[in-house]
Amino acid sequence: MVNLIIKKIIFYLIIIAAIIIIISLLGFFTSIKPPKIRIDAKPGDFGLSYEEISFKSSDGLKLSGWFIAHNKSRDVIIVMHGYPANKADLLPVALFLNKKYNVFLFDFRSFGQSEGVYTTAGFKETNDLNGAVNFLKNNKKTKNIGAFGFSLGGAAAIMAKNKDIKAIVADSTYASLDRMVNQQYRFLSFLKFPFVFMTRIYGILFLGIDINKVSPLNDIKDIGAPILLIHAEKDSQIPAENSILLNKSAKNSELWIVGNADHGETHAIMKEKYEQRILGFFESNLK
Repeated sequence: MVNLIIKKIIFYLIIIAAIIIIISLLGFFTSIKPPKIRIDAKPGDFGLSYEEISFKSSDGLKLSGWFIAHNKSRDVIIVMHGYPANKADLLPVALFLNKKYNVFLFDFRSFGQSEGVYTTAGFKETNDLNGAVNFLKNNKKTKNIGAFGFSLGGAAAIMAKNKDIKAIVADSTYASLDRMVNQQYRFLSFLKFPFVFMTRIYGILFLGIDINKVSPLNDIKDIGAPILLIHAEKDSQIPAENSILLNKSAKNSELWIVGNADHGETHAIMKEKYEQRILGFFESNLK
């Protein structure tokens, strides 16, 4: 009788373990190869002349970008999209930057028209940003470079710690990747921990990345350039707490929480103030 009970317990434990492994593995591969949000807009649709750019990330991937020139400026704002979109996603939002600056938008690896088979939510995407900076310095006679990133893009801007970037705007950015994985499995409450643990194991095994060490919260401490952190007050995907933590950890930052906005709604909710504040930030610091 005792042996039968033990066998049943072992059987159920194996079933539970198998369920955790299968669900967490599916979640992992879906997160690094997500269904992509395809947006086909181009700067020409908004009456802007632009140049199609092909350049290399610092680790050798071929990336796709658009350079929108401003004839009276040698300063450039690099605009970086979120997950799982492409460079066209932020195009309508970023148009106001071209009033005073050259604007460079590009597709992160594995998104849009860029090479790459998977995303790392900002970790290896720092190589994409560094490649963009190198391209601008070597090909566009750039004077000053600023960075404007949404979500994934903001995380990459911070984690790159690129000293050629003189000012950063990060909208709705996460503080650490392990925090985001916990957020992904929040619906499981206290049962989420084995799924989070297995996700960390998969990251190490398949990508050589420890999610516990992917942390804009740690990297922001090393950035001397001014940073404007923006976050939606009611962000359901990346809670505003993330930017609050980043602001506390930064050397030189300011924080703006946009009330009554969810993820991706900060510009729509406060369009005029949003554009004025970001332009004012770059005008004060990009020099």
